[in-house]
Amino acid sequence: MMKINESWKANNLKLGAIYAHRHTLEPMRLLSIIPCEGVWMETATGEGYGETIPFDEVLYATKDEVTDFLEDSRTYNNKN
Repeated sequence: MMKINESWKANNLKLGAIYAHRHTLEPMRLLSIIPCEGVWMETATGEGYGETIPFDEVLYATKDEVTDFLEDSRTYNNKN
């Protein structure tokens, strides 16, 4: 498992922003913040909604990860 730098952990979360999930490093959009529990996020293809992810597993996404998420989301939504 890759060592996670403390500075990568996201703080002051913003709804709609793109973050990365600590275990998969997959970029995901933040949909809901559940106080004292965690967050709900989804992938570019809409997967993961409703799964509570603890706050300490939410990382800042890199510019490339955000770009990849947006491109994947655009492609997925144009197909459906």
